[in-house]
Amino acid sequence: MVLVNDNLELLRNKEIFKIWEQLSVNNGYLASNHTFFKHAIDKELKAIIADFNRCLINNNTQLKILLKENGVLASYASIEYDKLKIKKTRGKTTINDTEISTILSMNIASSLISVSKALELSVKKKHTAKYAELHMRYALLGSKLIQLSNNKGWLLPPART
Repeated sequence: MVLVNDNLELLRNKEIFKIWEQLSVNNGYLASNHTFFKHAIDKELKAIIADFNRCLINNNTQLKILLKENGVLASYASIEYDKLKIKKTRGKTTINDTEISTILSMNIASSLISVSKALELSVKKKHTAKYAELHMRYALLGSKLIQLSNNKGWLLPPART
């Protein structure tokens, strides 16, 4: 058994690949969420987008620490997307809130699945606990988005007249 820093086991290649994959996907979601946030009109939807970004940034921070502890360099985002402020949107939007909600639902579900897979691969209790916490945060966020979409009528197709 090889030890890093005299107290941590090296991650298996499978785990390192999974962490890198998750970091890359999260960075893509951060970029798309930034665009969605600029186009969204509904303030509650903007709040969910901001919450999702906080979850992704938290997830990335934990994943980078995990890689660093095991002597692996982490990927990085070319732009920092951590500051989203809710304010009134000016001008026309090219993406409507229903479309944003739909895409955001898929992204949250994908993040939930990704964290579930990482949870399955994790061996150490501290990593398992972090993944379990993130899993619950994504599940709650998805639940909030479903409730918002239902309340706003975004889940139902428009009525034909």
